[in-house]
Amino acid sequence: MTFKDIAIKNFKGNIKKYLIYYLCNSFIVTMFFMYSALIFNEKLWTTSQIEKGVLQMLIIPNVALAVFCIFFISYAHSSFIKWRKKEFGVFMNLGMTTEDIRKIIIYENIIVALGAILLGLLTGAVFSRLFFIVITRLLEVRGIAYTIGFKNFIFSVSIFLGIYFVNLITTITTTYKFDIITLLKENRKVQNNRVGNPLLAIVGIAIVVCASIFLYLEFMGRYQGQALLLSTISIPIGVYMIISQFGGILIKLCQKSKKAYYNRLIFITYMNSKFKETRKIIFILSILVAVVIFYVGAMLSFCITAEKNAVYTNTYDISYAEIKDKNIISDEKVERIAVKNNEKIKEHKTLEFIYYYGTNKMPNLYILMTDKEINKLGKTNLKVGKGKFISLCQFDKIDETDKNNTGTFNLNFSLNSGIYELCEQEVVYKALFKSSNYCYSNIIVLNESDYNFIKDQKNICALGRFQLYNFNDWKTTKPIVEELKSELDIINKNTKGIPSTLNKHENPLEIASKIGSYNYNKQSAKLLLFTSGSLGLFFFIATAIVLFLKLLSDIDSDKKRFNSMYKIGISDEEIKQQIGSELKPLFFIGPVIGIILAFTYTIIFSQDAASNVRKYPIYSNLIVSLIFLFIQIVYYFVCKKIYCDEILEELFIQ
Repeated sequence: MTFKDIAIKNFKGNIKKYLIYYLCNSFIVTMFFMYSALIFNEKLWTTSQIEKGVLQMLIIPNVALAVFCIFFISYAHSSFIKWRKKEFGVFMNLGMTTEDIRKIIIYENIIVALGAILLGLLTGAVFSRLFFIVITRLLEVRGIAYTIGFKNFIFSVSIFLGIYFVNLITTITTTYKFDIITLLKENRKVQNNRVGNPLLAIVGIAIVVCASIFLYLEFMGRYQGQALLLSTISIPIGVYMIISQFGGILIKLCQKSKKAYYNRLIFITYMNSKFKETRKIIFILSILVAVVIFYVGAMLSFCITAEKNAVYTNTYDISYAEIKDKNIISDEKVERIAVKNNEKIKEHKTLEFIYYYGTNKMPNLYILMTDKEINKLGKTNLKVGKGKFISLCQFDKIDETDKNNTGTFNLNFSLNSGIYELCEQEVVYKALFKSSNYCYSNIIVLNESDYNFIKDQKNICALGRFQLYNFNDWKTTKPIVEELKSELDIINKNTKGIPSTLNKHENPLEIASKIGSYNYNKQSAKLLLFTSGSLGLFFFIATAIVLFLKLLSDIDSDKKRFNSMYKIGISDEEIKQQIGSELKPLFFIGPVIGIILAFTYTIIFSQDAASNVRKYPIYSNLIVSLIFLFIQIVYYFVCKKIYCDEILEELFIQ
């Protein structure tokens, strides 16, 4: 029998392991190809049927997919090589060198990679069309054809090969440490069964709790980005410490009751050993479940509250600002546009303001209005003293901590005649004509005398007017908004631009509308819900494969262990109970920890939401968690049955 014959027989005998490894890699290529159908469709990105910025959300699931694939391919590859170490030891015992082993690994992986790419691209081309159709239907997009091109193939293949060959090179470097005795004894290695240190677990719990409380307090008060960063780093560290010492905690707790300890001695000691082997898997599962449930739950919440958030964000149905010669359109023309689209203007308000942009030496931006102009809305009765100003923050609710921490300050306006200083009188938190255009969230309210003095200055400010409209039904105003935008674009092309110190992402001439915010919220939420949901399904399938790979890698040693127990009198039912008890922690501890983390982050992040929608993220999180647990329970019973059948079949044969 030649080496070729041995390799072929070995392949036939381990066809299940090869097939799982092959399908894992094909599945990843398929997922990347499906997303590429959206990323590289130019017409989809340029159509006016999708609100601006919605498709940019796709970067989030793509990054998540790439990060997870790094772990997934690495684990699948390392597990595959681990299974074959005994086989490599046999080959070396028959005369093969480590160089021959490396050639086998390289050839096999090249064949697997090529096969995975071919199958992945084929299934990707089929399912990406379905994926594209579902997405366009969800976004209510019509007339955009499904297309695939050279970029789709390059995108999918290059990312997969990049991750795949890094793992292959890592594996090849480990072959330099191969020796026959170690390889042949790979399956006989005994795990160190030393009891872990429960104090480390307590420290881990303290880290998780303290980081969560710190983040919660930050969201209740003034939000700071470093709090989120610190908690995102510290919470996983704490979770890993808890999981790695779980076996030690279990033993210490059970030792308090000697009867319970000795009755469950085999299970307890096995769990302590098993957690040392599986802590990385359980940790990854917990973080993965936390991310999926939090993100999918958040997207489901955004879908449910799309309308509420649009109404909350925009006080008026349509609003825009005229600045200098920009956005100038007659009231009669706006009314004709409304009538043309079967709508009627129910309310129209015009508010004058100054768009102050400063000088080249002292550039700045303030929106200045008089107290009388603000009071025209009938929602306030502001009175500003001469030489003073009121800061109007257009928020319905602001935290008391923020109010107390906001000290008084002076404003210095650089005028042609010098510096003009005003003192703050008070801060008013009230949404008077709030819109999704955040340029106008903060207004400086002045006395009429100070306002007119600054208004008369040249080359430092421009006169503007807010145009605020309400209609009979804001949900039917999309055609009005689109026609108004096109009309204003034509007008603005023929006028000189306005000086601006605003961030490039904030356009002071942009039209804000409830229907625009609603469509943006709805489209982005549906897009991310479907993509994150499908990604979550992919993650579940991937983690299911990871768990199955782990079971397969342990099945030989478990057969020997249960065979020994069977010989001393343990029954079939007791073996099934023992297997069930051993599989439950592997299947459920990670998801339970992940669900707790997801709920923690959901509760914290919901503090930053409006009071009328704060409950929806928690409800959505609960729904997603229950669905995930149900699927996980079904998968547990399926795996348990397969595993029990494999073990018992071996016992009956012997």
